[in-house]
Amino acid sequence: MSGRHSAAARPQSRALPALLMLLAASIIAVGGFVVVNASKGVAASGCDGSLPVRLAAAPEMAPVLEEATADLEAEGVSVKGTCVDFEVQAAAPDQVADGLATQPANAPQLWVPDFSVWVTRASQTGAAPATLSKSLGNSPVVVVGPDAAPPASWQEVGMNTVAYLDPMTSSASTAALLSAFGELAVTGATMNEMGAMMVPLAQRYGAQPDKPKTVEDVAEAVAKGRLGVMTEQQLMSLQHSGKAEGFDATVPKSGTMVLDYPLAALSPEEYARDAGGQLAVYMAGSAGADLLADHGFRNVQNEPLASGEGLGDASVPVLPAPDAEAVTGALKQWAVLTVPSRSLAVVDVSGSMDFTDGGRSRISLAVTAAGGALKLFPDNAQIGMWAFSVGLGSGNRDYVPMVPIRSLASSSRGVTQREAIGGALRKLPRMTYGGTGLYDTTLAAVRTLQDDYDARAINSVILLTDGANDDPGSLTLKELVWTIERERDPARPVHVIAIGMGPEADADALEKIAGATGGRSYVARNPEDISKVFIDAMLSR
Repeated sequence: MSGRHSAAARPQSRALPALLMLLAASIIAVGGFVVVNASKGVAASGCDGSLPVRLAAAPEMAPVLEEATADLEAEGVSVKGTCVDFEVQAAAPDQVADGLATQPANAPQLWVPDFSVWVTRASQTGAAPATLSKSLGNSPVVVVGPDAAPPASWQEVGMNTVAYLDPMTSSASTAALLSAFGELAVTGATMNEMGAMMVPLAQRYGAQPDKPKTVEDVAEAVAKGRLGVMTEQQLMSLQHSGKAEGFDATVPKSGTMVLDYPLAALSPEEYARDAGGQLAVYMAGSAGADLLADHGFRNVQNEPLASGEGLGDASVPVLPAPDAEAVTGALKQWAVLTVPSRSLAVVDVSGSMDFTDGGRSRISLAVTAAGGALKLFPDNAQIGMWAFSVGLGSGNRDYVPMVPIRSLASSSRGVTQREAIGGALRKLPRMTYGGTGLYDTTLAAVRTLQDDYDARAINSVILLTDGANDDPGSLTLKELVWTIERERDPARPVHVIAIGMGPEADADALEKIAGATGGRSYVARNPEDISKVFIDAMLSR
């Protein structure tokens, strides 16, 4: 044997029961795991030669598998008479997934990520992982904090100031994000309500100058009074090292997702799959359960920790993991939403905005919806505002700048930018007059953002109107679209998010304008749809 496993780093070797060896030779499926091509006969000793099997495991699970494979090797684990020599390497799941996409020839033969979502994502890159075990162990995603009480839902958690790692690389945070969508059927929340949580959550995360990079960073934030998101196992590890004293663990009443630590084969080699199958059988037995408990993991049946630590002995409602498309969509949306915003809100104040829909004037509805949308943006967002109608500005311009684009946290003459925009919105109902100077205003707004482009942010024009262009001296729609497309710079994209409101909104024109910039258009025919449209627009920016 190669001696890669250190006896000093683990408790005394657990003898591998003969029954498990027989199971490894014959079982096709037991409980939560599947054994592929299990060996028909395993010699307990006297095997010839050695077969190295490289296994990459999530860092927190690697010590468990070091001990498990050492026990297997001590008992002479073999494939067709040749000894197996496991080489266990701790590797973050995102690093293994990236390697599968860029250097597949260097991939390990076996892989134990912390969440089955990683196996799904690897399949989407062209790799062909074969699941040998659906779970080698489990750890629920929990909410931690001093005297933490169970929140009603993950949506409620997201509305708080909560510390967590980047969902793009942390499976616990990914699972929490996915749980917020998975619980919709349980809580009855709408996608609009979910969007109202997700937009500010992602924007707040993106605005943090010093984002948590380790679970210890999350613990430090929790010690200062915030809630935190991590796994039960991570909390156990922190508590045993004295870094999470006084922290309680809980889960939302709607349920949570569980990191399941699947075992996948990344190569077609039969001997590696046979060896992985025997490891899965070991982990499903009592010796494997003891190892998992020693390191703060639940067993493959997801039973509470025997020590009573973590979530205690209470049952945990488990939310199902979503399909591959939902995972990819949620993470892409998150990645976009965390990028800071730089937006110019352009609001129609033509005479038709005085028309009433549902008992309120359109301009009043627009002001209310825009004010609500403003609350979705963190202080580092850069936002300015124009009003427009035919001839409203000087020099025959159809627009007038109300507030220049600045960070919402900035101040001018003792007034914050957020307050300045709020004050400008309240002025709009007194400005309604004239026709809809839509086309000239749109082109001017796009050019303004192009001329003062911020490469660190998503630059967009948020265009709100209730009608069609009726400025006889303006560009035509065809001329506007042609000009936007001709001047469009892929390296400096400015998207138009066009929001039409009321029955007279020119949906066709708005769609063509937004499409020319790579943006999106929406039409709220009913007053109650306006706020929903604003949130949808922010989610799809």
